[in-house]
Amino acid sequence: AYRSGEKLTNEWDGMTHDYTRKGGVVHTEVMLPNTPGEVVFEVKNFTSINPRSFRDVSFQLRKGEILGVGGLVGAQRTELMEGLFGIRAHQSGKIYYKGKELRINKPRDAISNGLCLLTEDRRATGIMGVLSVEDNVAISSLSKYLSAGIFINNRKVDQLVKDNVAKLSIKTPSGKTQIQSLSGGNQQKVLIARWLANDPDIFILDEPTRGIDVGAKYEIYCIIADLAAQGKSVIMISSEMSELIGMSDRVMVMCDGRVTGFIDGQKATQESILELATQFA
Repeated sequence: AYRSGEKLTNEWDGMTHDYTRKGGVVHTEVMLPNTPGEVVFEVKNFTSINPRSFRDVSFQLRKGEILGVGGLVGAQRTELMEGLFGIRAHQSGKIYYKGKELRINKPRDAISNGLCLLTEDRRATGIMGVLSVEDNVAISSLSKYLSAGIFINNRKVDQLVKDNVAKLSIKTPSGKTQIQSLSGGNQQKVLIARWLANDPDIFILDEPTRGIDVGAKYEIYCIIADLAAQGKSVIMISSEMSELIGMSDRVMVMCDGRVTGFIDGQKATQESILELATQFA
């Protein structure tokens, strides 16, 4: 579900999109066909060990789809995504990827099965502030850059960082710069680069544009839209209505730990989302 208007063109990874600013939010309109494909990820009756958290959650995610997740504070959206990623324990339920049941009990299980999670609070649970941009990008994929299984191939790591800094237009004096000195938008792009180095298929993005300026939001929207165009599947939690409506192919709404409904992105409105978000209020 994309909104059109005055166009701003940006190219990332060879794909062109049009953008428009409306009310301080940049919406994207994909220029290349991006119809979601077959179901690649499915969650059935997923329930937390905490009786006050998420329960009986079921949904499907298609290849190339951006699934927005809406809800009010206390809806347990973040807790659900942390449960799917193995950060929080679950009591029951099943997760499937391309028809194969996954057993995810810790983040390493999720990462090895092609999932990644961009956390809600990048400063507390995302960036490693005292480390460099280079270290923050490479930290999750260092095992791919070992020589003789022991030594880190610094040349390959340097190239990885240079490629991602260029690809995502990360503004940094060098790869050796401490990440905490960068702007919020550039810190967020470094975290996305970290996961891109692992080449996951399922991106879970929790409030990906929170606390960053409008220009940086535009660049993050660009990256998300291009990931979907490349066939990656995206789950995006957002508390901004215009972001949910403008970016999502479908919107899944939660209230009090339960899924209350799904809305097609083309038909989503603030009123329809709020109605589902307050169903048990």
